[in-house]
Amino acid sequence: MKIKFLAGAALLALAGGQTAMAQSVADSQRPPSSAVRHEYVDALRGTIKPGNFVKAEISSLVLLDPEKQIYAYCTRTTERSNSNWSYIGLTLKNNMIVDLSKNAPRCHDKRLRYYDFPELRNMNY
Repeated sequence: MKIKFLAGAALLALAGGQTAMAQSVADSQRPPSSAVRHEYVDALRGTIKPGNFVKAEISSLVLLDPEKQIYAYCTRTTERSNSNWSYIGLTLKNNMIVDLSKNAPRCHDKRLRYYDFPELRNMNY
């Protein structure tokens, strides 16, 4: 799945009005593909200091809107300077990110499965 990022600055600029997931969305979970993982890392390359993350996880990909084929996933990280989880929620349509939300409520949903994300934790330039 090829993902095009709209802009690096949008990562921090967009705020979300998202809510926790409906059960049907939680039931649609599938592990993130290698392409999703690598595209996310590639988009962040050069915008963050490599080795900055102590922990990094990526969530399952979920289907938010079957009719419009809108998908979403989340990442959560801890940094050397802040041991609290930091969450980013991403929404995809036509394999392009259409929304990025820092601390999106759906990312905190206990039903959402997270996976280790060594590609991000071990990222280099």
